[in-house]
Amino acid sequence: MTLNKYDLIIFDCDGTLVDSEYLNNKASADALNDFGLTEYTPEKCLHDFAGVAWQEIKQILEARHNIEIPQALIDDYVARVQIALSEEDIAIQGAKDFVSFCDENYKICVGSNGERSNVFKALELQGFKKYFIDEHIFTKIQVENPKPAPDLFLYAAEKMGTEPSRCLVIEDSYAGAKAGVAAGMDVFGFTGVAHDKEHATHRLTEAGVVDIFDDFIHMRDALRV
Repeated sequence: MTLNKYDLIIFDCDGTLVDSEYLNNKASADALNDFGLTEYTPEKCLHDFAGVAWQEIKQILEARHNIEIPQALIDDYVARVQIALSEEDIAIQGAKDFVSFCDENYKICVGSNGERSNVFKALELQGFKKYFIDEHIFTKIQVENPKPAPDLFLYAAEKMGTEPSRCLVIEDSYAGAKAGVAAGMDVFGFTGVAHDKEHATHRLTEAGVVDIFDDFIHMRDALRV
């Protein structure tokens, strides 16, 4: 691989740029527990819903339990995440240096299944907003189908003026990696903050990633080869 193999690098946010995947799923579990679905632990939510947008989680839960999930529950989840983002350490070692390196050599943007307000806050708290202007932060609300559909990544590539074949996606989840592959893009899997690295590696491999890294130093070296 060479530096000129790609024109655009698309970063996922949760679990890739910021260590917020467990935080998000704990917020999901707490909101679901308060709603009465007490079997959902943070670990179960991570297993069942990692990288999945809440609109799809809502559909899964409604079909699974034959109930209606109200908007108030999703609003509760968003509020819990907003509080936790301000209280917990979500930095990922090497992430900011890697983004800086990519910013010097490629066009870069974010493509996230997260709630837009939460994505913006997480990026701001970790100092990433100087690399990603608002117009280059793409979230599920901007497309019809979230990941694992390819819509979000294709939309990001179009807005950034780049052919999908010239894009590299960096993802930590099966849903996100599947979306990147479906979009016709190369995907690097990241397991640096995975809570079950063996399971994450297996799922990313299933999705069809080009390679898997547990730190950004090796990922940067791979881009330089």
